[in-house]
Parts: sequence; structure tokens; C-alpha cells
Amino acid sequence: MHFDTHELTFDSGLGAGERWSHIMLNSHGLNCAFDPRQSLDSTVKSWKLGEVGVSLASLAVQTLSPVGEELPSWQGGWFFVKLVTAGHVHVRWRDRVQRFDAGSMFIIDPVYPFAEVFPERAQLTVLRVPKERLRERGVHRSSAGPLIGDAQSPDVRATCDLIQCIARQSTAPSPIAQTMMGAQLLELIEFAMIDPGAKSKRRCPEALIHQAKRYIDSHLGEAGLDVARIAAGVHLSSQHLQRLFRERGMSLMRYVWHTRLERAARLLGTRSAHDSSIQEIAWHCGFATAAHFSRLFRRQYGVSPSDFRFSGQSF
Repeated sequence: MHFDTHELTFDSGLGAGERWSHIMLNSHGLNCAFDPRQSLDSTVKSWKLGEVGVSLASLAVQTLSPVGEELPSWQGGWFFVKLVTAGHVHVRWRDRVQRFDAGSMFIIDPVYPFAEVFPERAQLTVLRVPKERLRERGVHRSSAGPLIGDAQSPDVRATCDLIQCIARQSTAPSPIAQTMMGAQLLELIEFAMIDPGAKSKRRCPEALIHQAKRYIDSHLGEAGLDVARIAAGVHLSSQHLQRLFRERGMSLMRYVWHTRLERAARLLGTRSAHDSSIQEIAWHCGFATAAHFSRLFRRQYGVSPSDFRFSGQSF
């Protein structure tokens, strides 16, 4: 399913309704019923941050409902995370109706039929989040109706504020920054979707490995990153965490060094890092000395860091 970057306004021109319906159907997997006279000046602006689709929408007097899996634009592989920032929306599913006012957050699964009714103008920030990435993190939660965030919870309010802050960055400075922002959004949604009663329960091995790798990525530049520290960071014993990595064909610390070298290769191939010395890049990636870094880099890539940079290779 293609999710393109677009900015659209429902205006009074010829074919406006047709264009609006086309974008809603093919980019968002939503059927749209509207009033040509009262839906005017509705807008939607969409782009991607990594694997997460982001939309800022101002919608007036229309009804949206997900398409079925018989259409190519079916969104069954994603969750919609919706923050109402102004006005209100009614969500209908089965025989129930729920009103969401400004400040509300809810998560909805388009596998199940629902309808969103906008009787007046409302504004939303919408995230399109891949289910597969959440499953990797051990989140398997779903529901026929919306999963509703507790608006009184400080955690939910903070999560909404952070999502809003990231979502406003419609022109991120670089593809790397966009990917990082998307990863941060996945972190926030993962936190929002874990059942509060299950947060302390043991998660599946794949989720534990993924959690450890995220911890490693976040602390990769710290020279003291060792087995004990990583295990403590993900609340596991060192023995259990090492066993999980060995069962997947790589020791924990070998994974750390391999990831450090990959980050170094990316930095060496990044134009903005060309003013940094080899020593600075080594420190940034967690190596204590340039000599140690150069030795391991040559072993993995067959050339020295300087030659790799000079050749203009990219990783």
C-alpha cells in the first residue's frame, strides 16, 4: 500500500470532491461521504517519518470509514493513532458511538468496521503505524473499537504532547532525522498501547531482543556499554540476555561492535560529517581510541576509515 506525500484542500472548484475522495481512498484507505457545500476548506497534509505516516487534518461535515480488504488501499497492516486537537469527532462501531473532544487520543484498527463522523469542523493529528513493527516490540493488542487513552493520565498527556511536537516537523532536516523521528513515534505508540496491567509481564524473546537492540542504539556512543549494563537497562539477567543473542547466531558484544562499525560507516559516508576527524567519529561510536577503531573497521570493511571516506563509499 502506497502512502504518498500530499497536501489537499477541499475547495469549490470543479472536481474538488472527486479529488478529495480519490486521495482519501487511495492514500488513506478511507471511503469519504461529504457535503459539497459544507465540507469546503477541509484540508489534509500527509508525509512520512521513517515507516510512520503522519497526517494533519482539518475536516468539516463528512464521514470516513475504512475500505475492505478486497481493495488495494486496505489498511489492515496498520493502526491509526488519532489525536483530536480541536473540535470533536464521533466514532461508530458495532452498535456503539463514542464522542472524542479536543485533547482526546484513541487508536483504531481498520481491520474492524467503523465510521468517523465530523458534524462540524475538527482538527486531528493522525499517525499510520505498521503493526509489524509493534509486534516486534511485543505489542499484540487490538480491539474492534477504539483503544482510548486516559486523558487524565500524566503519561498519556506527555505522550500526546511529544507526538504533537514531532508531528509538527513536516520538513525534517534530513532523511536520517526523519527516520529517527519515526522511530521515536514508534516508541511512544508502543508505550501507549501496552496494557497497563501487562507492562511488568514477561515479553516474548523477539521483543526482548528488540528492546535490547534499542537500548544499545540509544547508548552506542558510551564506551562503558557492556553486557551487565545492557542487561540492567532491559531488566534481564546477563546470562539470559546473552543466551538470547547466542541462539540467534551472534554474541551480544559482537552485535555491539558490529553496530558501532555500521554507525561509523554511515557517518564516514555522510557529507555533513566530513569535517569530523577519524578520532571524533571513533569517540562518537563508542571506541576508546582511533587505533582500535581503525583496526576493527579494516577487518570488517577491508579498508581503513580514511580510505573509506576518501573513496566516497556509502553504507
